[in-house]
Amino acid sequence: MGKKAGLILVLLLIIASVKSQETKDSYKTIDSLTYDLFVKKDWKTLLTEGKNYKKKGTDFYYLKVRMGIANFKTGRYLLAVKLLEEAYNLNKFDVVVQDYLYWAYRYSGLFLESDVFYKKMDVSLQKKIGLELKFISAVDVGVVATSNSNYNEMLTNNNNNETTNYRYFLDNHQIITVGLNHRFSNNTNFYHRLTIMPRKLVYQENNLGETTNVFYKGTETRYYANATFALGKRWYLDAYAVLLFGNFDDLTSGITTGNSLKFTDKVNYSDVVFGGVISKSSTYFRNSINVSYSNLNGLNQLQTGYSISLYPLANTLIVPFGSFQYVSESLDSYSDNRMVYSGGVAINTKKISLTGFATVGEIQNYISNNGSVVYNQLAKTESEFGAIVQVYLNKFELKLGYSLMNMKDYSVSDLDELNSFQYKQQNLILGVTWRQ
Repeated sequence: MGKKAGLILVLLLIIASVKSQETKDSYKTIDSLTYDLFVKKDWKTLLTEGKNYKKKGTDFYYLKVRMGIANFKTGRYLLAVKLLEEAYNLNKFDVVVQDYLYWAYRYSGLFLESDVFYKKMDVSLQKKIGLELKFISAVDVGVVATSNSNYNEMLTNNNNNETTNYRYFLDNHQIITVGLNHRFSNNTNFYHRLTIMPRKLVYQENNLGETTNVFYKGTETRYYANATFALGKRWYLDAYAVLLFGNFDDLTSGITTGNSLKFTDKVNYSDVVFGGVISKSSTYFRNSINVSYSNLNGLNQLQTGYSISLYPLANTLIVPFGSFQYVSESLDSYSDNRMVYSGGVAINTKKISLTGFATVGEIQNYISNNGSVVYNQLAKTESEFGAIVQVYLNKFELKLGYSLMNMKDYSVSDLDELNSFQYKQQNLILGVTWRQ
């Protein structure tokens, strides 16, 4: 019995030794083949063979490095990030890995991640890159010209000649913005912007088909601030606030002088928005969850939502995106809940970006783009469709965009009956950004 057990043990040791030798031979073969492909810069074959080896369970440090660099060379920067991060975690002193990983972060649009990683890099690479955090890293100026496409028609046609009613609607407004971007530390970005919005509006009375238009003006000022924090491992936290101050002519203070009507008083208002976004960037997608509180137009809003951006090519060349948002609005006994859906696709190259987008739902007292866009018009936006082109010229970025909004509002009769009316609002977007 003892002899049989000893014989079995010897056989097992022999089998284990043979398997170990086969593994060593396999490792040496794969290492040699992939190194040869790497030296020849045959990136596509290297990636194909490397994937096959990994599927069969073979993986090691230099395979991660070579496949990471191969993905970088073929423009799959997010895949390069994944593999080079794995390699870096195995050997934090390889300057080649550090160099490629830093630039993979930047070409993937993960700028804060690259800046955080910069502090971990070898001193020789830090001197070579020479990263310098500017107190003012960017300045942007923008203009949005907004107009009511149905304005002339609405001045003369109330579509209701059988009652006495009144309504308010937009003539046009402009949005003029100036923004500054600051880098306070490697893991923090701070952006703030001042916006001034002069408006021209119309109060219209219809008395059994006889229309009277009163033209008045308003101005709104907004201050927007957003701080972005890199939390590590491609997690990010955004905290933002918007302060809104505005006024418009008090229609009860109108004084007629000759043929002109002047207003002696203003109606003032102020609103606030506070919010935050937590995001995680991965190889093929980026997930975000947002929450905000606001008191726009005298009502209380709580908004929560989820957003996703997809990277099907493991880079930022083509990026489909979408989100859904839930808005709960209340004041005293009044309450309302609504959903807003948005989506689009961005096509990005080194010199130009093209983004098409669409938003549908009850877009009213609504927060978008991490608080940088606030929909606080009294009229409800039922949908918005648009496109933006951005051109990158050395240190300058030029932006041109257009959007069309389908608006809905209500007139009020002398019997307090509501009658809906619709119009289209056009927005022409222009902007320029200078970056250091």
